[in-house]
Amino acid sequence: MDGMYKFCFSNRISTMTPKIMEIEDQKNKPEEMINELAVVMTAVKHEQEEYMEVREDIYRTINTTTHSRVVFWSFFEALVLVAKTVVQIYYLKRFFGV
Repeated sequence: MDGMYKFCFSNRISTMTPKIMEIEDQKNKPEEMINELAVVMTAVKHEQEEYMEVREDIYRTINTTTHSRVVFWSFFEALVLVAKTVVQIYYLKRFFGV
C-alpha cells in the first residue's frame, strides 16, 4: 500500500517528546520497518538497563555512606551518654560527701 502512514504511541508519563512516528518511504516493506523498530527498541531497552545499573550503584553508595554515618553517630551518642552518667555520679558523690 502506497501512501503516508502515521502511528501514535501513547505515553502519558512523558510529555516532553512527541509520540507520532511518520513513515514516508513507500518502497520499504512493513516487515523491514517493524524489524528496524525492533532493533531501535532493543537499543533503548539496553540503554535504560545501563542507566538503571548506574543509578542503582549511586544509590547503593549513598545508602552505605548514610548507614556508616548513622552507626558512627549512634556510638558517639552512647559514649557521650556514658560520659555524662559518670560525671553526674562523680558530682553527686562529691556533693553528698561534703
